[in-house]
This record gives sequence, C-alpha cells and structure tokens, in this order.
Amino acid sequence: MKGKNLYSIIAIVLILITYVCYVVNTHKYSKPEIVIWSDIRSYYSYLPATFVEKDYTMQFLSNPDAANKHMYRAKKIPDERYVGKTSMGLSIMYAPFFFVAHALADTIGYEANGFSVPYAFALVFSCIIYLAIGFFLLRAVLLRYFKDKIVAITLIIIGLTTNLFWYATMEAPMSHGYSFALFCAFLYLMEKWQEKQGWGVTLLMGLVVGLISLIRPTNAVIIIVFLLYNITNFKEIKTRVRLFLGNYWKIIVMAAGVFIVWLPQLLYWKSVTGSWFFYSYVGEQFYFDDPKILSVLFSFKKGWLVYTPVMAFAIIGMGMLWKTNKKYFYPVLLFSIINLYIISCWWCWWYGGGFGMRALIESYAILAIPLATFLAWLARQKMPIRIPLCIVVLAIAAQSTFHSVQYHYGSIHYAWMTKEAYFDSFWRVKPSKEFKSLLSPKSAPVKDTKKEEKKL
Repeated sequence: MKGKNLYSIIAIVLILITYVCYVVNTHKYSKPEIVIWSDIRSYYSYLPATFVEKDYTMQFLSNPDAANKHMYRAKKIPDERYVGKTSMGLSIMYAPFFFVAHALADTIGYEANGFSVPYAFALVFSCIIYLAIGFFLLRAVLLRYFKDKIVAITLIIIGLTTNLFWYATMEAPMSHGYSFALFCAFLYLMEKWQEKQGWGVTLLMGLVVGLISLIRPTNAVIIIVFLLYNITNFKEIKTRVRLFLGNYWKIIVMAAGVFIVWLPQLLYWKSVTGSWFFYSYVGEQFYFDDPKILSVLFSFKKGWLVYTPVMAFAIIGMGMLWKTNKKYFYPVLLFSIINLYIISCWWCWWYGGGFGMRALIESYAILAIPLATFLAWLARQKMPIRIPLCIVVLAIAAQSTFHSVQYHYGSIHYAWMTKEAYFDSFWRVKPSKEFKSLLSPKSAPVKDTKKEEKKL
C-alpha cells in the first residue's frame, strides 16, 4: 500500500482513539446500572433472560423476588405474560460480546448474572468495534468517488462533530451506532452487488437488511437506495427491472437472508403471545397525516440542524450530486425525504430523552456521500472563495462539536430544551442558575399526542 490513502486511515484511528479515551476517562462501563438502562434494558433483556435465567419468555419477572428484576424491561400483556417491548436485533449484535463477558465474569471476580461490570464493558466496547468496521467500509465506498483527504475530513466530521459521538461513547449500547455501522455495510455490499451479483454478497445483503430492519423496522426504508442506485432517467428503470428479473433467484436468496434474521423474533412472538407478529407499542403510533418535519429539523427542543448544524452541508451536497455523482442523486434524495417524513410522523417526534435528533444518526452513512460532495466542491474553489467558506465550515463544525460538550455537562437538556434555554447556554459549558427555569417539561401523553402537540 505504501502510503496510499493514509489520511482516511489516520482519520478513523483518530476517531476510535477519541472514543476509547473518552469512555475510559469517564469510567462509565464500571457502573452497569447507568450503562444498561432505559431502552437498552429492553434491547438487552433477551440475552440475560435466555442465558442466565434460562427463561427466554421472561415470565420469571412475575416473581417479585426475581434477581435483578429492575434491570429488565418487558411489557406485560393482558393475559399476565411478559413480552419484550423492542425486537431482538440489538441482542443479536450484542451476543458475541455478551458470551465473552459471561464466560469470563466468574474468572475475573464478578457475578455472572448478566448485569455486572464485564457485561457493561462488553456492551460499550461492542459498539466501538462495530463502528470501527463501519467506518472502514464507509471509507472504502467514499474512496471510489473522492480523494483521500476529502474522505478523511468527511469521516472526522461524522465521527467527532455530530451526535454520533455521544452514541458511540456515553450511550454506546443504544441502537444508533450499531445501525450506522450496518448502514455502512449496506452501502459497501450494495456497490459490490451492483458490480457482480455473487451468491455470497447476495446473502450478506439479505442478512444486513434483516438486522437493520430487526433493530428498527422503519429503517427498512434504506432499501430505496438499493432499488434506485445508478438510475438517472426513466429508461434505466427498465434496465434495473431486467437486472432484478435476470437474477430472481438471488433476489429470493436476499429475501431469505432477511427472513433468517427475523425468524428467531417470529418464533419468540409465536411462543410468548401466540401470534407470529406482535405490536408491542400499544398506544404509540405514527400520525402520517400530521408530520412534524419543521420541528424535527429546526425546533430548539430537539431540532436536527440546531444541535447537529454541521449536517447542513450534507443537505447542500445533495443538490450537487446531480452534476458530480448522478448514480446517488435519486437514491440519496428520496431516501432522505421518505426517512425524514417517517421519523417526523412518530407520536413522540423528539424521541424522548437523548442528544439531538438521534433517530437520524444511522442515516449519516448515506449522507456521507453528499457531505463529501460538498467538501470536494469546496476544495475546488479559488482561494478568495475557499478561505471564508472554510472558516464558516470550521465554525459550524466547532459549534456542532461543542454541543456534545454542553450535553455532557448538562447545559443542553435531554428532553426539555427551549429557545430561551438554548441561548442562555450558548457557548456556555455548564448550565447557568437560570437554566432550569427556562426549560419546558411538556411531554405529550401517547393518547393525546396530536392535541398536545398543537399546544407546544
């Protein structure tokens, strides 16, 4: 290789070192109760229930004296049985690291109960390892179209200046880092499949799409990118249809890969609830006639471009794709629009507690392409234009990064931010004495979502 494309490798190493140093410095993995909490308990419960309690149905939770009962998160259904609220996609990704922790816990002096320090450590670092794989796969995709330095800057922006940083470190076992890595794998495999429809790549594509959708079913919208990749006019739609029809057995194998991943979930639901499909989010729903797109993008409560403003350059880059990389113009544009619409229709459009618009984090893998497109355009400009624009980009990237610092110290609230609270904390590391009084703890009840949203 001899020095070829070293900048992007250095960028990934820098990102990973930063993640590890931050995690080690905070020692969060030494406190399982703050690693395995909130939604993570729901994602993770399948593993300790099955391999520690030997009861994958989680019916042991009906026993008030059950060990670590408070660390599980399952939904009680009308016939007094318990069922996992979230699907088991993340448990599948946690599993290799869980098994290592489970095998070593007793040996290194901890309880092998699923909730001691080795398990918390395994969960946190599993995310970083998956992200390492994801970044290298994304790098391989980007290097097809952009120079090494542009790829390096793109990766650093996504890895260190967006809210992905927070979900790679302090809330690593949440779904977003894993889904981001899977989106990167999807892009890599998709391009390989378009070049040569091999059986191995075909099956891997199905397995990756299966995991993506099992972790968060709405993320199945990524299939749009596969369907529209390299289509730039209506005539090419016919060519794409012929490609799929000519490889129909491989499309069947791809679908089989998705089914293989989903099969344990279907069997679980059938065993516990009696139905092959079970909707565990009773009372929570999408309002497709009332999307909160402007709130998702610009609200001070959780607006994506308010708390991750650096991604505005990815939006600008979308318009540039038509001239520089047409094969990605329609898939990126339509994926982004439909994904944003779906996310904005959820009853709780701000997605509860968390840093920024976390539901969009996995899409950064797709948005890396228009972001790199913008940066490549910027690099081609003459000095009188490039210098001031670079200063603007650096300033916005710095602001985006500083939001992570503020969130760490509490000057950005996890759910109740307002315009007044935001500007009170503007470039302030720690919250002021007035900060709490400027927050708005309004949270729409599930059943009254639309009514309450009109009040906010």
